[in-house]
Amino acid sequence: MNKYARFGGLLFLVTVLGFGIHTLLLQNLGLNAYWKQTHYTLMGMYAFGCIASLTVATFLLLADFAMKNYVSIVFLGCILIKAVASYLFIQSGLNLFENDFLELNFLGVFFIFLMYDILVAYRLVNQEVKVVEK
Repeated sequence: MNKYARFGGLLFLVTVLGFGIHTLLLQNLGLNAYWKQTHYTLMGMYAFGCIASLTVATFLLLADFAMKNYVSIVFLGCILIKAVASYLFIQSGLNLFENDFLELNFLGVFFIFLMYDILVAYRLVNQEVKVVEK
């Protein structure tokens, strides 16, 4: 299986597992009622994170194809843009609750997908060169 399909499958797995665990955690803690007080949803946050990470992974794979030596610089630029986009996404919901419900949920989602982005960049930067011995 090529690396594009592996990274896509891994993103799908991270999204589904993260959403499932996050949903179960909120249900067990009895915090689902807070979602009704805002226009955000947990699924919307995961969709935003998935699309943002898919975009970052695409740019990293393009950089790996076109200019292997600059994957780390592209990674830093993509993460900066992703952080700004994330702030713009959540900006209207900041300080909405006293207990920082929305901020903490979004921060959890952001870090889940940040770990995925770091893993993709790590695997692309640390590719082993396979040498055929004679």
